[in-house]
Amino acid sequence: MRSIGLSILALAALTLAGCGGDKAAGPGDEVARCATCHSFDKDGAKRSGPNLHDILGKTAGTQAGFTYSNAMKGSGVTWTAETLDAFIAAPNKIVPGNRMGFAGEADAARRKAIIAYIEAESAK
Repeated sequence: MRSIGLSILALAALTLAGCGGDKAAGPGDEVARCATCHSFDKDGAKRSGPNLHDILGKTAGTQAGFTYSNAMKGSGVTWTAETLDAFIAAPNKIVPGNRMGFAGEADAARRKAIIAYIEAESAK
């Protein structure tokens, strides 16, 4: 019984990870954690977090179709590659009191891959 549970867990991990970074297969594991709560495609549904399609250049807390925290709405942050990088690194440092349940990504290369994915998806 335990091996069945582990097999299901492994399959779920591979699915979320997109089986590596092959764009045809889906996002790489850098984005898989984000995709648990966020969608990236133009008409993607909101999840527990907002859709991140075309977020760059927008003011934080203004993406239509999502109810943001007062902290995010009042942050005054405009999403650029630089501000998004800083936010992904330390969400509560950039927007104290936000509701995102993510402590941050310390690895700069992983943050860069996440931002590149957001840019690529937004260009579609």
